[in-house]
Amino acid sequence: MAKAGVIRFVSRNRKAHGVHEQTTEKKRMVLCTVKSIRQSEYYQAENAGYTPEYQFNLTLSADYHGEGSLIFESKEYAVIRTFEPPGGGLEIIAGRKDRNEPDDE
Repeated sequence: MAKAGVIRFVSRNRKAHGVHEQTTEKKRMVLCTVKSIRQSEYYQAENAGYTPEYQFNLTLSADYHGEGSLIFESKEYAVIRTFEPPGGGLEIIAGRKDRNEPDDE
């Protein structure tokens, strides 16, 4: 079942200043439709070390700028996969990285 929702895309920029590193963070709000994860999507992402939790559908694919994470209902999720369906818009699969996997950061 789909419902209307709001997500905040998070983009982080890291800059080195001598021996110190500074991270700046920007957030952008986007309206979307929230859907449950399909069973096939769950198993594909699980093999890559992720636990998909939500599918977000955007009306305009231009609303996504390649961010690696988003916030929904006060929790941060990784963008696992994006897909532009034939009818337009953008489908985003988001979830959490498996705790047994090492972080890429």
